[in-house]
Amino acid sequence: CMALYRVKQFVWAAGSYFKKIDTEFINKYLDEDEKKLFSRLNHNEKHHSIRVCKEALDICKNKKTSLNTNRIAKAALLHDVGKGEFGLNIIEKSTLVLLNSLTKGKIKKYDNIKQIDIYYNHAQKGADILKEFKSYDQEFLDSIRYHHSNKKISNELLDVIRESDNKN
Repeated sequence: CMALYRVKQFVWAAGSYFKKIDTEFINKYLDEDEKKLFSRLNHNEKHHSIRVCKEALDICKNKKTSLNTNRIAKAALLHDVGKGEFGLNIIEKSTLVLLNSLTKGKIKKYDNIKQIDIYYNHAQKGADILKEFKSYDQEFLDSIRYHHSNKKISNELLDVIRESDNKN
């Protein structure tokens, strides 16, 4: 049930404030420039990205995909870097999730409000940021850009990022 899932997400987010960031895990997969981007995320989003990464690695191990472990981890850790520009706190994010659900997405038109803009457009913003590095291929950028989209794209990396993000 979606309501229970949202409660679980809220508890994870609230609990994350009391945990240290696993820097060894981050250092294993991200280079210095990527760590700078990751560091711009708020504490809660960092923990979320680490959970998404660990889930993505588990999914790939269980499905025995051909995807490279470092590539999966990097995409999972960086999937929300578009939120680094303006992080949402736990109350703002929870409120937006509820408003999005209640309005069936109609609040999206108010993206002149910074919180709404980040909530809806962080995936595109993240892909744009990473594109500037000129070291990521289209599949990787699409896995960031479309991780919240229902757009049908043949991209194994995107499928894993979507699945792991949806569970976390």
